[in-house]
Amino acid sequence: MPAPFIRQILPDSKGIRSIDNHYHLEMIAENGHQIIEYQAHSLRLQHEAARANLLIMDKMSGQQDQTNSQLSSILDGMLTLNDSLDSLNATATETFDAICAQTDVLQAGFKEMAQLMLHQQEVLNQIAYTLSRPYETQALELLREADLALKTGMKSAGRDQKAEYADSMRLLQDVLNNPIGSRNYVAWFQLGWLKWEDAHDFAGAEEAFYQAARLSASSADLYHTNSLRHMAYMQYKQNNQNDAYHSIQKAMRILPGDYDILYDAARYGAKTGRKAVALELLEKCIDLRPHTIVTMFSEEDFLQ
Repeated sequence: MPAPFIRQILPDSKGIRSIDNHYHLEMIAENGHQIIEYQAHSLRLQHEAARANLLIMDKMSGQQDQTNSQLSSILDGMLTLNDSLDSLNATATETFDAICAQTDVLQAGFKEMAQLMLHQQEVLNQIAYTLSRPYETQALELLREADLALKTGMKSAGRDQKAEYADSMRLLQDVLNNPIGSRNYVAWFQLGWLKWEDAHDFAGAEEAFYQAARLSASSADLYHTNSLRHMAYMQYKQNNQNDAYHSIQKAMRILPGDYDILYDAARYGAKTGRKAVALELLEKCIDLRPHTIVTMFSEEDFLQ
């Protein structure tokens, strides 16, 4: 049973893509231990999904010669990612189990990710504070209350969460209706996040993330790359795969070594038929975090 902290971020069988929970985790994590606990739980879910996907692929390949040929071609391409994966298809289960059993290696990687996320949390909070300083008292109070309602909602569930999210969205709209407040890109980003996670309004969320990316372009800070990354995901959700690919390229030009951006770029490369690009990016991801070999096989986007 996941810890209460994890259930707030990852309720029931919600998707296990990093971007689905990245901002939520950054905003409410209180320490590195919580982030490590979340990463370990997420990897266990990905491990289960990856094994299930490969079993389905094996069954399909045994039933249909044509399917077998296609799957073999895909797997052959994947094998070029890393010399150590030459026998991956034949020993997939053992490989996944071995990766998950490397406790020391995984713990070191999780600690590194936790430190990075806690640092990013400080940076995001500092950006929000800096942007709020020029505003008059009323606008500043609205921003503070909107942020409080958002974070309270993130730590709540059910009816309480819906009410807090509704309060936060209303307050953010009031801020953005102000001629000065309308240029606050943190408010635009948080509005986009609420439109996506709470209202499931992908088009509205895409527009909000676009405004956040546009207004933060001159600073090119963490909110800027987060806005581009989330805008790309909203385009992906609306099946605008080429738009998603080009949006994530903008983020990659700013942070070319960021794991999450590279991984998303690989997904959109795969979805737009850029197989060589996807494989190259996945190879970089595996070099940065070896457990990517589990994560990527848990996603259908890399198996189609």
